[in-house]
Order: sequence, then C-alpha cells, then structure tokens
Amino acid sequence: SKSSAFNFLFAIFSIIYDSIYSNIFNNFNKEISLDEVAKIACMNTSAFSRFFKKIHRKTFSRYLAEIRIGYACKLLQEEKYSITVMCYESGYNNISNFNRQFKLIKNCTPSSFVKQYRK
Repeated sequence: SKSSAFNFLFAIFSIIYDSIYSNIFNNFNKEISLDEVAKIACMNTSAFSRFFKKIHRKTFSRYLAEIRIGYACKLLQEEKYSITVMCYESGYNNISNFNRQFKLIKNCTPSSFVKQYRK
C-alpha cells in the first residue's frame, strides 16, 4: 500500500539523515568534504548540495562553518586556549580562513569576541 511504501522510504531517509548529521557532528573539527558527505547520503555532490540547501536554506559549507565557529566560541569562552589553537581545534587549517569565517558568521573578529565576552 501507499502508506507502507511511504513509511519504508521515510525510514530509509531517517537512517541516511542521521548518518549525515552524526558524521558532521563527530568530524566537524577534521577535514570534511562535500563529496564524502554526499556519498553517505547516496547522492552525487550536486544533488546533495541542492537537497541540503533546500532543507537548511544555506549551503553545506556555510552550515559546517557555523558549527565550527560555534565550537570556537565555546572554546573562547572557556578561556583555555589561544585563538590560534582554537582555529585548529575547530577544524580550520589556517588562521586567515578561520578569521574570515568567524567575522562572516559572528560579525566580529575572534579577538573582539573575546574582549566582549570578558567584559
């Protein structure tokens, strides 16, 4: 029947969806490629990009950057590490890209974020 087919497809979709997000959240601080995540979803990269953007209203790279910068903010608030260490701990492999993404997402630099937080 239609409802059992729908339930089956929904179950498959849920499994794939869970796999995508567990991969992202378990590995955000490592190198994650769009191709790698698309393979988990059993899609080619362009189909996955369209699918992801339709669900989240943002690109996969923006979503990943927001997770990484959110984690960096948490670490900055703990005041345990330098900004440079935070950059690498958050999954970025160079400080200039980290600073650029931080400013794009938070509308401030990491150092001004720290100053604001410590007030």
